[in-house]
Amino acid sequence: MEVIILLVILYLAFLYIVIRGAMENKKQRQKYRQYLKDLFGKFSDRKMYTEDVENLSRTTINEEEFLVDDITWNDLSMDRIFEQMNFTQSSSGEEYLYKMLRKPVLNNKNDLDKMNRHIEYLMKNEEERIEIMTKLHSLNRSGKYTLKDYMDYLETLGNRNNLKHYVANILIIASFALIFINTSLGVALLIGTVCYNMATYFGEKGKVAPYVSTFAYIMRLVNQTDEILKLQYSCKSNKEEDSGINDYLNTLKEKRASLKGLETNSKMVLKIGVSNGSMEELLFDYIKMITHIDLIKFNSMFKQVKERSNEIFDLSEKIGYIDAVISIGYYRAALPYYCTPQLSEGNDIAFEIEDGYHPLITSPVPNSFSQSKGMLITGSNASGKSTFLKMVAINSILAQTIYTCAAKKYSANYYRTYSSMALRDDLSNGESYYIVEIKALKRILDAVPNSDTPLLCFVDEVLRGTNTVERIAASAQILKCLAQKNVQCFAATHDIELTHLLEGIYNNYHFEEDVKNGDIIFSYYLMDGRAHTRNAIKLLEIIGFSKDIISSADNMAADFLNSGEWNSKFL
Repeated sequence: MEVIILLVILYLAFLYIVIRGAMENKKQRQKYRQYLKDLFGKFSDRKMYTEDVENLSRTTINEEEFLVDDITWNDLSMDRIFEQMNFTQSSSGEEYLYKMLRKPVLNNKNDLDKMNRHIEYLMKNEEERIEIMTKLHSLNRSGKYTLKDYMDYLETLGNRNNLKHYVANILIIASFALIFINTSLGVALLIGTVCYNMATYFGEKGKVAPYVSTFAYIMRLVNQTDEILKLQYSCKSNKEEDSGINDYLNTLKEKRASLKGLETNSKMVLKIGVSNGSMEELLFDYIKMITHIDLIKFNSMFKQVKERSNEIFDLSEKIGYIDAVISIGYYRAALPYYCTPQLSEGNDIAFEIEDGYHPLITSPVPNSFSQSKGMLITGSNASGKSTFLKMVAINSILAQTIYTCAAKKYSANYYRTYSSMALRDDLSNGESYYIVEIKALKRILDAVPNSDTPLLCFVDEVLRGTNTVERIAASAQILKCLAQKNVQCFAATHDIELTHLLEGIYNNYHFEEDVKNGDIIFSYYLMDGRAHTRNAIKLLEIIGFSKDIISSADNMAADFLNSGEWNSKFL
């Protein structure tokens, strides 16, 4: 009787642990779902470390296609833009979103329109959005390795086959049969074959065990695809089916079907190196040692994965797509306001932005313009020239990647965007600022004839790394080359002379400031025409330089502007 009571108590305790665990898991899922709901309308707080960015930059990208190059990417602080919108739940999604930002669409509006329909649908339908995100969260991240890293890692195993395992198992079966004909020979053959299999098992298992993590990630990808596909039935009940995501789910279903059969071998393969210590598991371990059945399954799955690597990458990309689409929706919801761009192909298309702002600035000042040719921008230090250039450049990239602009209106052609802005000395190569700068400018000039797609470029302080006379002469010629057909250039400069030299080629705009009560107040609004004010000497005064320095510098500068020559009488 006591034994029965003890067994009942143990059973109830086990049942309590199971129920408690299930309730805790449910509570955690509900808590995470609520977290995702509360996150909508905020920027992502996920930080990217140098190693993370390096891993993402190694993702497979066709080098023949146009990419936002490293100089432009760094000039515009695009890593921080990526951080703001990185709500992805999986490695596939993170890789897809990063790749999307690096590879602007140059002529395919249909794909952008389709993506926009998916974004808008998932922004409106919270339950489906949260359901997909929680399933993607279960897929988890692949750590410091990308799917490509995993697949490349498999290549180090070389070619594998099951011939020796099959031969050994055939010998085991044959030895059993031989026992009934020649007992001593049959037993000897059986013992020899079993000993050989057991002796070689752990060596073979040690070789393949590190690669099981690759298969584990692939199977998580496949399993979560199955979970996402269950949403297709709920989506079909929606009256706005055509504007939903069923077209995406149908494509996903096709990609999943191409990997049918992977799960057949995976159940045993994923248990390589894993044991729960139960009696049944222990007995099965001996069976695996004798028959190498798990190694046979591994080799079969290894062959399947290698043969279907393209299909696996396609499935990962499809999963990454929907993860990225949801992230874009979250990013849109976090922006003060946004618009979907109006993109067109053709000649003489005006570039227009209405109330565009820099998405990384907390309280940005919006600016508007409409341009059909280059823009030359002058103005005092810290007046807003560089921020304006970055605002326009960032929006040009966002327009052709995530189809979302930090503006009330964005209308333009498709562009290849380049910049030469936040440059610095390259000490590792022993290159001065000027060498780094002219190399950056030359890459833009070299890119001009290499595509039918117009080039949009941004240059901040042209040739600031050299003397005034040569700077103005060379800058005028470079900017003239960047004003040809199929190129639109936005350039900022302190050299007022350039505004006169290039007046017929570029439109002149400026930023200005107001000095009140010993302080300089900037409006940060773009204004027509060239700048007529200077603030470098005023800043010296505000910081506290002596009145003699300020007065003499002011008189010396005013005299030069009137005469065009420097006069030593002020020294």
